[in-house]
Amino acid sequence: MTEFDIGEFFIHGDVREVDGEFQAVIVMRAKPPLTTVTTHQVEKDRWFKTVDAAAIAAKDAAKALKTAVDAGALNS
Repeated sequence: MTEFDIGEFFIHGDVREVDGEFQAVIVMRAKPPLTTVTTHQVEKDRWFKTVDAAAIAAKDAAKALKTAVDAGALNS
């Protein structure tokens, strides 16, 4: 698993299973000393039939978020 540093958090793409379908999620882990971990669905109401498709979407979304943060998306 590759984690990206986006300021106050480390993030990575992951998959969450709910009732046999899968969600692509971004997991945000607060930097120490905090231990808070939250997950955020990549696309509202988008479900995947396979874990592989969800994992690819989650990793792509995490990379896109990292790129946006690096480009200054949080500096406005």
